[in-house]
Amino acid sequence: MNEEPDTIRALIQHENEMTNHRMNWFLILQGFMFAGIAFAWDKSTALCVVFSIVGILSSISVGILLRYGIQAIRDLDRKSRDTTIGKGSEEIAPFMHFLLPWHFLPFTMIVAWTAMIIIKLAKIV
Repeated sequence: MNEEPDTIRALIQHENEMTNHRMNWFLILQGFMFAGIAFAWDKSTALCVVFSIVGILSSISVGILLRYGIQAIRDLDRKSRDTTIGKGSEEIAPFMHFLLPWHFLPFTMIVAWTAMIIIKLAKIV
């Protein structure tokens, strides 16, 4: 691989754009899934559980995909000899690192979908 700073910067930009697309697809999917569960809430417990399971699985899948994308950016950044790329997320405190969207949002959605299953099956609301 060509390790020129401009090439590495272009690869990082491409991977960053892919991360942005993945986050957008993820949030759109989650929005549609929550809208679907809202319509099914009073009609079918089974359908609500299915929506929730698909929500959990898609959150896990996208979370893994986002993690690999961010790792690719980190690996490219390490190969760069150019110091103008900017501060990397690894320089953030561990708890703050967890709150970055590509870590926090999939985890949050998994918790939300799990809560939906518990609420529906236990008939809490």
